[in-house]
Amino acid sequence: MHADLVQSVIDRSGARALLDYGCGKQTLSGALSGVEYRGYDPALPGLDGPPAPADVVYCGDVMEHVEEQFTDAVLADVASMAGKAAIFTICCAEGNRILGDGKPAHRNVHPVEFWRGKLSAYGRLEEHEGIASKPEYRVVVWKGN
Repeated sequence: MHADLVQSVIDRSGARALLDYGCGKQTLSGALSGVEYRGYDPALPGLDGPPAPADVVYCGDVMEHVEEQFTDAVLADVASMAGKAAIFTICCAEGNRILGDGKPAHRNVHPVEFWRGKLSAYGRLEEHEGIASKPEYRVVVWKGN
C-alpha cells in the first residue's frame, strides 16, 4: 500500500481532508491519521455519488483501468478535486486479470513518460520510486507551485 507517501503529503501540506478517488475496499482509510477520509468509487453503490473536493486526492491503481478515451477527463476531474495536491499511483504494465467483457482489467497501460506528460499540465511533479513488483509511476502533483 502507498499509505506512507499519502501520509507524508498530508503532513507536509497541512491537509484536513483526503479524497480517495477510486477507493475500492477503502483499505487506505485505516492507515492514515490526522485527516478526514472520504472514499469515492463510481463502480460501488454508496460510494458513487459526486465527491466533494479535498485538500489532497489520492488516485491509486485507477488510471490503468480507465477506458483510454476517458483518460483526460478523469485526470482533469481528479486534479479539479485537489486543493493542494493529487497523488497518483499508476501501473505501467499489463495485468493478468480478464474481466467479464473479455477485456483485460488494465486497459490503459502506458510508459511513465506518457503519464508524466499528461500530469505535468496540472502542477509541479514530485516523483517517487515504485514499490510494486510491476513497473509503476508514483507521483505527487503539487497544485499552485
